[in-house]
Amino acid sequence: MIRRLALASALFVAVGSAAPSMAVADSSISGLDISASVSNNCTISAAGLSFGTYNPVEGRSVTGTVTTNCNLYATAVIKLDQGMNSATGSSSTAPLRRLRNDSNTNYLSYTLYQNSGKTTIWGNSTETGVTVTGTGSSKSTSVYGEIPAGQTAPSGTYTDTVTATVTY
Repeated sequence: MIRRLALASALFVAVGSAAPSMAVADSSISGLDISASVSNNCTISAAGLSFGTYNPVEGRSVTGTVTTNCNLYATAVIKLDQGMNSATGSSSTAPLRRLRNDSNTNYLSYTLYQNSGKTTIWGNSTETGVTVTGTGSSKSTSVYGEIPAGQTAPSGTYTDTVTATVTY
């Protein structure tokens, strides 16, 4: 019996020393920081505003749109400048816009408003622009235009160009 025990012990030692080493290797860990930055971004486009045929007895009102696309939650201000034919005394906060005829000597005054009630003029400053909040999708904002009645002007085509800007 002692012989068997000695044989078993010797076999165990022999097998144990022949087996691959089971030693544990040391290790170290480190975090890999991942980041990204998203800057506010907006685009703007404007459709033309056509008053059609002006009637000096009734005046003329139309509605157009300015479309912005700002990233989610970006706060932006849409501004409309004074146009290319502004009257004397016009300013960014109180624009006096005019359409000029093709002979460049006659004008029709008009106003662009922020609201359908035509009580708030749309200007070219933070205070007189329209504030929008980005949704990540295109967003249309109405522009309300009016040529008041009572203006006398010869026949012809009257035009102006107003620059729309989005500041974010």
